[in-house]
Order: sequence, then structure tokens, then C-alpha cells
Amino acid sequence: MHKYRVARCRAFVLGVGLTLTAQSGALAQEPSRRIEVGLAIRYMPTGWFEWSGRTGTTESALGAYPAMGGALFVDYRLNPALSVGFMPEITLNVIPRTTYYPISALTAGSLRVKVEYPGLRLLAPYALLAPGYSSMFTYNNTGGSSGDAHGFVLSAYAGLRILTGTRHSVFAEGGYLHGFQKNDEGRYAPSYVVLAAGWQMSL
Repeated sequence: MHKYRVARCRAFVLGVGLTLTAQSGALAQEPSRRIEVGLAIRYMPTGWFEWSGRTGTTESALGAYPAMGGALFVDYRLNPALSVGFMPEITLNVIPRTTYYPISALTAGSLRVKVEYPGLRLLAPYALLAPGYSSMFTYNNTGGSSGDAHGFVLSAYAGLRILTGTRHSVFAEGGYLHGFQKNDEGRYAPSYVVLAAGWQMSL
């Protein structure tokens, strides 16, 4: 009887080992998905303008009205923790709190460097740095003209990605966007607190 029980235990352990080996082999043969594409919708509840060089204006820092925007992105995953990519983005309703009220659209093309905590399946916290180059176009002036502005922009975010399927995820992030734009009259650079949510897919 004892020998029979030992033989059954050995057979069970052997079966479990073969099953795990087969599953590991299947996972190893499955191609890893390195390319990720996504869309982010942004709300900027508050911000600031560095505005200098305008005739009759003494303010060097102004508040900004809330703005909204969005971004598309493509990332390439170098390893489980690090990915790099590119992100075209647009922000509308970029308005300084001043009597001149120039309303602008800010467009930018930014590099993405993303570091994600590896090894978690359902929840993945991450940090994102996005330097880029931007252009601002005035599309509705209620007085005066700020002129179009150009310059570098730098964004930094912290976020959480939630897996909703084998290839799909949703995410939420918060951060800060800082502008270094100038126009012919001087510095005209908005900066915003940013709240964003979106979706991404692995290819």
C-alpha cells in the first residue's frame, strides 16, 4: 500500500511538472508585443503664462484659463520597464487672464520616455517624460495680437495603467506641462497642470 501511494504521488508531481513545462514553452513561443498605440484626452484646470515684451504690459506672469486637449502616441517597448515613442498633441482654449484675451491653439510633437513598474499584470504604475517642440497659433483675438509663438515644451506625468484585455488597457495620469515659447514681441509661454485619461493597445 505504501509503495502504491508513493507511486501515485510521483505520477502526480510528474504530471504537474509536464503541464507547467508545456505552458512555459507555449508562452516562450508566443511573440512579445513591443509596439503600443494610444489616445489621451486632457483637461488643464489651471495654468500660467510668462508674457513679456508687450507694449504697455508690465505683467511678467499671468494666470491662464482652463484648457483642453488631446494626444495620439506610438511607443516601442525596449524591455518590460522602458519604452520610447512619439506623440503629436494639441491643446485648445489657451488663454491668459488678461484684458487682451488672445485665444490660441498649441500644437506639439514630443518624444516619450516611459518607465513602467514591471511584473504586474492588472495594474501598472508608470512615470512619463515628454520633451518636444511646439507652435502656438492665435485663432480668436478679442483685442490686440500676441502673434504666433514657437519653442520647446516639456511635460512630466505620473500615471496608472489598467489592463482590460490581452491587448487593451486604459490609463489615467496627472502631471505638468511647461512651455518655453517666444514670438516676435518676446516671451509668450504657457504652462499647465494636466489631468488625462485614455486608452492604449498593444500590437
